[in-house]
Amino acid sequence: MPQDFEEYNTVTLTDDDGNDIEFELVDAIEHNGKKYCVLYPEGLTEKEREFEEPVILEYVIDGDIDYLEEIVDEDEYDEIYGIYFDEGYEA
Repeated sequence: MPQDFEEYNTVTLTDDDGNDIEFELVDAIEHNGKKYCVLYPEGLTEKEREFEEPVILEYVIDGDIDYLEEIVDEDEYDEIYGIYFDEGYEA
């Protein structure tokens, strides 16, 4: 059974070269009936995060499987990015 997405601390993502990279879940946003995860590479300080772009992915539950999916709609991505940075959204 899928975990509630706010309960994840870290997530392993695989880059285009097949390398696994650990990311830390720093925020979980629910907006317009969807759930999103804001991730930074694991181990960064808050100061270092100021110079990094976060990875923002949609959290999807499909039956008993949960996974993260790239946001392909640029407007949707910009909206979630704005919520995280400009509006000071707190999960």
